[in-house]
Amino acid sequence: MIFEFADSEVSRCASKDGRLQLHFSAAQLRDANDPRADTVWAPVVLTAEHTEPWEALDTSACMGRLRQGFVLHASQRIQKLPLPCELQGVVTMELEFAQGGVVHVRCDGLSIHPLQGADKVGAYQC
Repeated sequence: MIFEFADSEVSRCASKDGRLQLHFSAAQLRDANDPRADTVWAPVVLTAEHTEPWEALDTSACMGRLRQGFVLHASQRIQKLPLPCELQGVVTMELEFAQGGVVHVRCDGLSIHPLQGADKVGAYQC
């Protein structure tokens, strides 16, 4: 599966002792082998280790639907990540939320994993 930042929904953000965790209640996922396959949604956790926020990080700014996002790693700008994913070394991440907030973070290692026991769904409806 491929994780896409755009349109994914962050439900919780926690930052403590240099570790940032973003809990996605509905991460947009696509089939890596079939780009024409329908999008599915699933809960995932993104963890950034040894973070250095570029500005004061307000965890309440890290909530809601993402308009777009990317990471810079090994001189590459990446908007889609394989799931699961482990990036080692310096990573810069920029997330732009639909409500207008933008978060910049530099870290030493980033991972993204599905929540264990969580199912993928075709759509979320309220």
